[in-house]
Amino acid sequence: MLKATVKKIFRSLGLISTLDYIMYRYLRLKKSAANKAFKKEFPEVPIPPDYILYEAHQIDYRAYYTNGLGDAKYLIDLFSKYISLEGKTVLDWGCGPSRVIRHFPSLIPSSTFYGCDYNVGTIEWNKNNIKNVTFEVNDLHPPTVFESVFFDAIYGLSIFTHLSEENHKKWIDELHRICAPNGIVLMTTHGEVYKVKLLKHELERFEANELVINGQTKEGHRTYTAYHPPKMMRQLFEERFTVLEHLPGKQESWGLSQDMWILKKK
Repeated sequence: MLKATVKKIFRSLGLISTLDYIMYRYLRLKKSAANKAFKKEFPEVPIPPDYILYEAHQIDYRAYYTNGLGDAKYLIDLFSKYISLEGKTVLDWGCGPSRVIRHFPSLIPSSTFYGCDYNVGTIEWNKNNIKNVTFEVNDLHPPTVFESVFFDAIYGLSIFTHLSEENHKKWIDELHRICAPNGIVLMTTHGEVYKVKLLKHELERFEANELVINGQTKEGHRTYTAYHPPKMMRQLFEERFTVLEHLPGKQESWGLSQDMWILKKK
C-alpha cells in the first residue's frame, strides 16, 4: 500500500513518467551484467533496445526470450481447446517488441502471423529483426489497417490494462470487426487479484463494478494502468463475443498473473 501511495503522489504531481524513467535506469544498471552474459551466450538472438524492452516487459534479455517462448506455447495450448492454429491467420494485438509472436512461426510453420502496435519505433525494430511475421502500426484508437473478418485467432497480452474506458469499448468493436466468423480471441486484464494495488477509494469503485484508471500520463504507456472488475469486463465482452472461459489471475511466485479471457466471435 505504501508503494501505491507513493506512486499516487508522483502521479498527482505529473511526475509518474519521471519516476518510471528513474526505475528504468536503475533496472538497466542492475541487469547489465546478466544481459551481457546472455548476449555472449546467444549472439544470434536479436534483442530490442533496452527502453523498448522495458516499456513492454522488463530489462531481462533471458526472460524476454525464454518466457516469450513459454508464453507462446501456453497460448497455443489455450487456443487448441477451441481452434487448431494450423493453417490459420493469427494476430498479436499490441505485440510490443515481439516477445511472444517471434516464436510462433517456428512452432506452427503452416500459419500466417501478424503483429500490430501503436509504438512506431517498436514496429520498426520488429520489421528489421523478426522474420516470418508481418507488422503494422496502429493508432492508440481504432481502426487498424486490417480488412474485416481477416483473423482466425487474435490475442492481446496486457493491452486493455493500459487503455482508457472509452478505448475498451472501441477496441472490442474493432477486434470483433477484424475477427473471422467463429474466430477465437484471448485477452488479459487486471482482475480481482490486483485489488491489493488499489487505494481505498479506488477499491470502492472496483467493488462497485467500475473500471479504475490510474492516468495523468500518456495512455498506452506502462505508467497508464487500468483495473478491471470481472463482471464489468464480462458485460463488455458479451456485447460482441461469447465468453468461453474466464481464468482468474493468481498470486504467483514471481508476482500477480492477469485474468485470461477466451472469447468466441458471435
